[in-house]
Amino acid sequence: MQIMKAKKQKIVICGDNHGKKGDPAVIKEFLRFVKEFNPQHRVHLGDCFDLASIRQGAMGKEQAESMDEDIKKGIEFIKAYKPTVFLYGNHEDRIDHIIETSTNGIIVDYCIDLKNRIHEALRSVGCKVILPYHADLGVYRIGPISCVHGYTYGKNAVEEQALHYASVGGCCCMGHIHRIEMVCAKKHGGSVGFSGGCLCDKTDMSYAKNRLATAKWGSGWLYGYVQGQKNYKLWQAHKVNQEWIYSHKDL
Repeated sequence: MQIMKAKKQKIVICGDNHGKKGDPAVIKEFLRFVKEFNPQHRVHLGDCFDLASIRQGAMGKEQAESMDEDIKKGIEFIKAYKPTVFLYGNHEDRIDHIIETSTNGIIVDYCIDLKNRIHEALRSVGCKVILPYHADLGVYRIGPISCVHGYTYGKNAVEEQALHYASVGGCCCMGHIHRIEMVCAKKHGGSVGFSGGCLCDKTDMSYAKNRLATAKWGSGWLYGYVQGQKNYKLWQAHKVNQEWIYSHKDL
């Protein structure tokens, strides 16, 4: 009796384009890659929008900043990428935080309308899974691959997500930290953590301009395949100086 193997399914995982703070050249390269690769699974790890003016603690010029361009760019990215899975990041979670806690009815109504606009855009491109920014509920799994936006951001964040979320022999992919990293977690049976970088322009991220940690940020995304419940392979597409490094012709 011949046992049929599960088919390989292509997957792309990206995140952190941050609305109007996205890097146009990086996004153009990413969308060109997605068109050529033509994956069955397109995961967005969150922070598709920046939403700086509704950040908790925003003051002065930041608080007064219009979000129109930011929302426009984020929705444009959704319609171009056509994610099948969308995870809220901590930036999208600002919307839910206001809806749940604000005592200003006008602001609450605006955020409800904004959330509806984002969900409508996602549904219009066929996105079937939309998950909140929540350490328990915001986890997407396909076979051995787990995806989260990310709930820690220190130097050990990638391994921490892998230890917490990855299945034995599987992996966890995270956004949030904007770094390009792969870490083998010290876990019985093994697991791997991936961070695929970001699609934003760090020179436009004024809140982080004095942080030395931005030297670790990198432009990129994750891609590969998943096969059944145990087999997968992921690569990191990233930019080295001015050259993009990736190869997908044999997948």
